[in-house]
Amino acid sequence: MSVFSVVDPWPLVAAIIAIICAGAIQGSTGFGFNMLAAPILVVIDPVFVPAPMLLMALLVSAGGMVREFSAVDRIGLRFALGGRLISSALAVVCLGLLDEETFAMVFAVLVLIAVGLSIAGLKLQASPRNLFAAGSVSGFMGTLTSIGAPPMAMVYQLSTGPVMRATLSAYFVFGAAISLVALAITGHITKTDILLALALTPIAFIGFFFSNWLKKFVDRGRVGKVILITSTASAILLVFKYLY
Repeated sequence: MSVFSVVDPWPLVAAIIAIICAGAIQGSTGFGFNMLAAPILVVIDPVFVPAPMLLMALLVSAGGMVREFSAVDRIGLRFALGGRLISSALAVVCLGLLDEETFAMVFAVLVLIAVGLSIAGLKLQASPRNLFAAGSVSGFMGTLTSIGAPPMAMVYQLSTGPVMRATLSAYFVFGAAISLVALAITGHITKTDILLALALTPIAFIGFFFSNWLKKFVDRGRVGKVILITSTASAILLVFKYLY
């Protein structure tokens, strides 16, 4: 039996399209993979989050980290990951207390908070204090929903393109690994999660392949609007799915 049998055919097609688009955005910005794909995929089927999305994000982010590894802000990365390590433990405790409907509501609210943070356009310096705080908030949101990009993106938006892409990619590699370990220890990862993620990761890399071309649109500020609109719409759909 194929791992794809856990998802109906047409929703799976929609999921594949979302993952390709998310891979392209991740490669061109250093973030956005889960923020674009996760809200769509959780509406299609909750089986996609959080573990499969986190594992896919880890692998795609690794490609971005390797591509511009010399530009990684290594000192800042340590502070951000320190915050994530602490908050991930708190997130898995919360995850264990939520049933599917409550999880969906919390997921939707956190997505809308992430969108709000992005729209706010706050510009923070990449100081040790700000990086630790951003890493903590990102870790909690990322472990619970697989979406943790906005707080870190806010801190690095004043950095050059290569530094932003490389450091955020590195953060999501190690940060996703921390979250996955925490989920595994508490029994929130199954064999199906792993097989589904591995089966879909090559599709994400199809999008990643086109990221060099997409960079010029990122520089014009167009891709960010697409992410925000899609994420907001998906979160609202998720609320209606469980309320009506």
